[in-house]
Amino acid sequence: MTIADPDTLAQTELREMVASGELAIVSAGFRCFTKTELIRQLGIQQESLAFDSGFFPPQAVARMLESDTIDLTPGHTACIKTENYQDAQLGKGIRFERSTYAKVDQLATDPAMRGLNHYLDTTFGYYTVDEANGYILAHYNWHRFGAGKGGRVHDVPGNIVKIGAMLTKRLDRIKQKCRDARAVLMVVGETQGYDYMMIDDAVFPLGETGPIDDACKKLFGAKCQMVTLADVATPQAALDLL
Repeated sequence: MTIADPDTLAQTELREMVASGELAIVSAGFRCFTKTELIRQLGIQQESLAFDSGFFPPQAVARMLESDTIDLTPGHTACIKTENYQDAQLGKGIRFERSTYAKVDQLATDPAMRGLNHYLDTTFGYYTVDEANGYILAHYNWHRFGAGKGGRVHDVPGNIVKIGAMLTKRLDRIKQKCRDARAVLMVVGETQGYDYMMIDDAVFPLGETGPIDDACKKLFGAKCQMVTLADVATPQAALDLL
């Protein structure tokens, strides 16, 4: 008789719990890498959720979880991104500088230009700040270089309205999953050695995840745990938390 590999058994059990809705696993920032690492570590595939595409410090995640709707129309603009930003007191982080769509359009002169990633993401989307909630979106609001593929359009006002509706839908999806589940793992990740995220001179420490934990407990009770990617390095590690 063949004995099943323990790792395979753990992954199968975890997948079944997620598929049935018994367990909710949510990528909760700080950037897109958290979702991709969860897929790699746990082997789970899920629908798109609200914090999958962009840069979401803990304070923004908590604020969004406690919001009923997301609406960027009152305040948004394009930003310029600096990875591996060094500050003598703060250490290494990532910084976004508020700009304008017109200024970014002037700077982004060619889709193959060197340094384009300062101005546009890999899908040629603007780094768009939500002024109300303090996060930066990527892969949603496209520059003209990104228009055409997959129905993407270069229409900032129209995109902003659609983004709000889409994020609200994805946020509702998170909340429904978490309400229905027996257990919830809200997973935060940092894979680059960054200590903080900045928007202009405002600093958002990435290690201060208490606001997420507080919001999760308030909304979903003790069944919700805020954990890190390191806590769920394997399917068995994730099961051991339950």
